[in-house]
Amino acid sequence: MHCSKLTEDKIPELGMEFNSEEDAYKFYNKYAFKMSFNVRKDYLNKDKDGVITSRRYSCYKKGVKRKYEGDAMPKRTRALTKTGCGAKMIIVLLRGTMKYRMHDLVLEHNHELHIAQCSHMMPSQRKVNEVQGFQPEISEDTGFSLK
Repeated sequence: MHCSKLTEDKIPELGMEFNSEEDAYKFYNKYAFKMSFNVRKDYLNKDKDGVITSRRYSCYKKGVKRKYEGDAMPKRTRALTKTGCGAKMIIVLLRGTMKYRMHDLVLEHNHELHIAQCSHMMPSQRKVNEVQGFQPEISEDTGFSLK
């Protein structure tokens, strides 16, 4: 199954193919926006030439919060940010075609999803324009720090 048009509103399916790792991310991130969850680029494997051979995209709530010694009597309680969610999409490189195929997929989440009207505020959905992208470099060169 080939997915060259990222504009299609498709549900991820095993076997989908992408022209690049970035195309796969854009597809999954678009799906995440529609479903109101946040995506994390979780891990990747590269070959000796630096070509990405596999990549996992996970729900942002994957993992569990680490316990610290100072957490015995916290001054304030924070919202749970990690729930051990297992939702993920894994792609692998097909050497013959140099395309990425969806190898593993879990669509179920173990937590409530965001409100659809707030999806644009999730970190994986925020857009940085070209000028904003250069601001950290400019501030570093001038000795100023960005807040």
